[in-house]
Amino acid sequence: MLNSQPAHPQFLFPRGLSQPEQGFRFSTDSLLLSTFITPGNSSKVADLGCGCAVIGLGLILANPGKKIQVLGLDKSPEMIRHARINIARLGLDDCCSALEKDVSEVVKSDLYPESFDLVLLNPPYRDPGSGRMPADESRKAASFCTANELGLFFEAAGYLLKRKSRLGVVFAGEQLDMLLSSMGQKRLIPKRMIPVYGTIKKRASLVLVEAIKDGGAGLKILPPLVLYNQDNTLTDRALEFCPFLGCNSRR
Repeated sequence: MLNSQPAHPQFLFPRGLSQPEQGFRFSTDSLLLSTFITPGNSSKVADLGCGCAVIGLGLILANPGKKIQVLGLDKSPEMIRHARINIARLGLDDCCSALEKDVSEVVKSDLYPESFDLVLLNPPYRDPGSGRMPADESRKAASFCTANELGLFFEAAGYLLKRKSRLGVVFAGEQLDMLLSSMGQKRLIPKRMIPVYGTIKKRASLVLVEAIKDGGAGLKILPPLVLYNQDNTLTDRALEFCPFLGCNSRR
């Protein structure tokens, strides 16, 4: 007799996550960031601008057996509500939490400086001067960012990170110059970069960057990650890099 019991939500991740119906919803970039950096055992991780907590939850699920503690921060009460629903739904309350806090408040908050081993960041990366602005305010805030606003994310990251600890960022490929400049101003030195292509015939749409707080010189640009074959199926390397993409095996 076939087992008719539904699969545990952890095995279905990221399907079924609670998200706003009309506001900002996570996409491929968040899933890629969740598997980009392998944390050490007993790592304390901060996810700045966590949204519905997809990145932190993905990090935990991609590293079973490791005692990772993730704290997600977001200024949106609605996003924090969805994050807490998802944390509870996946049964990860003991290792993941979400706090309503704007990144601009982190430096003046009760969070201890240099107390995190890893910070993950999927900041807004669209230029406010390009494209149409969405009517929904939450979608606008999660999509568009000026250089000054981006600097606040890295100021918070630099405040939270221990010296020589790591930052993981996913960002728009065409805005790489702004990304590197903003990180450098906060002593977050890029050490590893992967350009991400939708298909091999298109330009890189994203970059994944690992930086070290107070790191030395030297940046490794790794082989590109191509997500889709010409028939719109996921490439083997994309699935190996981020198995969570398998929930959307065709575009």
